[in-house]
Amino acid sequence: MIWESCYWKEPLLEAAERFRSLKVAEELSEDQLVQLEKDVLVGFYSVRKLFETPTKITDETKNSKLDVMWYPNVGKHVNWRNNHRLDELYDFFSVGGEKRDAWFVCSRIMHSFIFAPMVGDGGGLEAILFTSDNDKDNRLYSLHIDHLIEFFQSVGNDNPTELKWERNQVTGEESTVVK
Repeated sequence: MIWESCYWKEPLLEAAERFRSLKVAEELSEDQLVQLEKDVLVGFYSVRKLFETPTKITDETKNSKLDVMWYPNVGKHVNWRNNHRLDELYDFFSVGGEKRDAWFVCSRIMHSFIFAPMVGDGGGLEAILFTSDNDKDNRLYSLHIDHLIEFFQSVGNDNPTELKWERNQVTGEESTVVK
């Protein structure tokens, strides 16, 4: 349980600023790539922990959807010996897209079997590529860096101002609404 959420939210905002600088970089160093991986993995862990705490994030943020793109697997089994050969495993010319809830994206990144940066033609960070151990033989997901920045900023700046708790008199079911 998270007691004081600012210590979990502030690093998300700091990571979003680092992502912004990686977006315009001409070339990404090994140190920057390692920091990116740490920021993304720890960041999404933090988001999940905040989401699991009933009063630290508004329901609107918890229910947010993220635009993700995906590339289908070409029919090859993905394992630890070939998971770095993305161009041989996934069809980057056949792209799909969908909106996924934030929990789905958090889970896929937290359980990622593949995590890789997608660098643009100019050398800057364009997106992150990821897939879980469950999805690896089906799809490789992509989250554009702008959507990642926006999401981390949204969670990092989310400060609920209203809390409503109710118990249904008939069923005894409890509910909490956070705004």
